[in-house]
Amino acid sequence: MRKLLMVCGLFLVSTVSAVSANAQEGRGFEVSGDYQYVRLNPGNGASGINCQGGSGSLGAYLTPRVGVIGEFGACKVTGLPSGLTSHELSYLVGPRIYFPTRGRVFPFVQALFGGEQFSAGATGLGSASSNAFAAAAGGGADVTLTRHVSFRAIQVDYLYTHFAGTGQNNLRIQSGLVWRFGR
Repeated sequence: MRKLLMVCGLFLVSTVSAVSANAQEGRGFEVSGDYQYVRLNPGNGASGINCQGGSGSLGAYLTPRVGVIGEFGACKVTGLPSGLTSHELSYLVGPRIYFPTRGRVFPFVQALFGGEQFSAGATGLGSASSNAFAAAAGGGADVTLTRHVSFRAIQVDYLYTHFAGTGQNNLRIQSGLVWRFGR
């Protein structure tokens, strides 16, 4: 998993460098900060749990509409009994495609791949964590506020994870601000 993170990070850094050198051609990069809600469904008949937190992403655009996105998110499971705590961390990378439109609303689709870490703990008993493959596919819409700032009105993703030999089908919803440079 560590090698996957290093390869994804190196790829993202090299892409950002290449795009920054060609920003005059309509390419550029973006940084976003979002609130995120994740509905985690453990599978095997267990009821789902809610997880709330934040995420950030860095995107490098190869063309004005096609880019590579690196995203890191974290959330805390809510509604647990006193003395119990649980967190989810995701680290994903992949392509995003914006659709050409007229006006201020720009819809997009994306497919991200990487990993997820789930940790849980109990007071007096310690904690444990597990890492697994994760993939997210979905889309959303950005609303342009100024030349360099947009409001990510909504982003909805199907988030697949594979913990303990079982696949989990999760829902992820995000909203926040996007800062664009060189675009």
